[in-house]
Amino acid sequence: MSTSSRVRLDPEVRREQIIAAAQRLYAEQPYDQVSTAALAQEAGVTRGLINHYFGDKRELFLAAMRQSVVMPEPELPYHPDLSIDDRARQVVEWILDAATQYGQAWINASGSANLHGESDVQAVVDEADERAARLTLDAIGMPDSPHLRARLRAVAPLFKAVCREWLQRQTMTRDEAARLLTSTILLFVAEEDA
Repeated sequence: MSTSSRVRLDPEVRREQIIAAAQRLYAEQPYDQVSTAALAQEAGVTRGLINHYFGDKRELFLAAMRQSVVMPEPELPYHPDLSIDDRARQVVEWILDAATQYGQAWINASGSANLHGESDVQAVVDEADERAARLTLDAIGMPDSPHLRARLRAVAPLFKAVCREWLQRQTMTRDEAARLLTSTILLFVAEEDA
């Protein structure tokens, strides 16, 4: 007979506990190397409880990914007294700070759009890219227009690739990454000639 006792938590608290455990594991390993058993052990729950809350490992991965790739809105810097160049640099520095904080989990999540060719993962990445474009426009003081959001979404893969080069491959410095990404934002939000 087992002497361990389970603690009954509010369903939303338990769900967040499981997502946090998944994020910890995905910070260290790619999707294919994380088993449902390992997820359950990390969360301190049974595999059945993971299935109860998420259906399967993939749905849990998507929930963890949503939280890993979405820019947290309240922390985004906005200083209207600065030039647009300086505001763009601040946004990039904020993105690089977030990439540093989330590390491998962010790289795994943001770079996994083609995981098994499934469209559900791409939809999560697209949703995060749309939100990031809107927040970036807000932070640099540009109007929130569909056209400008589309231009920023188009460079989202570059942002992810640069962060992978800097964090994973260490082929560039943080300052090089920041300069490249800042100039890219400024290029893509510049007003077009009439």
